[in-house]
Amino acid sequence: MGESMFHQVHPQKYYIQIVKQIRDSICDGKFKVGDKLPPERKLAEQFGTSRASIREALSALELLGIVESKGGLGNFIKADGSEGSMDGELFKTLLEDHSAYEIFESRLEVEPSIAALAAERATKEEKKELKVLLENLNSAGRRTKENPEYVENYMEEDRKFHLAVGRCAHNSVLFVVFSGLNFMMKEAHWKAMKSRAAMRKGNILKYEKEHTAIYEAIIKGKPETAKNEMFHHIYDLKEDLFDD
Repeated sequence: MGESMFHQVHPQKYYIQIVKQIRDSICDGKFKVGDKLPPERKLAEQFGTSRASIREALSALELLGIVESKGGLGNFIKADGSEGSMDGELFKTLLEDHSAYEIFESRLEVEPSIAALAAERATKEEKKELKVLLENLNSAGRRTKENPEYVENYMEEDRKFHLAVGRCAHNSVLFVVFSGLNFMMKEAHWKAMKSRAAMRKGNILKYEKEHTAIYEAIIKGKPETAKNEMFHHIYDLKEDLFDD
């Protein structure tokens, strides 16, 4: 029959559907530059979705330069329908990226078990490597507190530390799964949300304490402690990224 006239269809992420509806409302003139969006709870009611999806959508809109968050004042329209960001390359990238909430959710399921196995199986050399990576991560955190421009480097050191814990588990199947998940932490939307969370007062110090607790449980060979520390570390991200 020749070339198909149709494209394959894919289930679309909730937050992208929210982004599109808000974008369409701007293009239709229902929202103008400077207008304030309804509060997050109200948006969640209107869209019939979770507040986490609203947070993802607002973060994506801010990343696109369409919405501006003004501290405790709320979220305001920053661009009108003529802006290229409405359908630009960054928007297409967001369509391809994975949901930040799904990345969090998957990490919460996978990483505590990996940490427990790492505490059982890590070699002396791996423990030494993990110590170096922890020092690099904490050092990057201190630089970031002094200069926010270092936040991307901090997030990369964070990703490396967690990946090294995955290697210490010595389970090739789990490592393949986690490697893919870990790589998703390089995606634009995840990085935008995580960097904002990292820059909130006190969070980098909190993450430093949590990473150190995970490391100590692994080098001391305490699987249950490592599992619990990793669970609490990942679970805390829910509040930092989606709930506050």
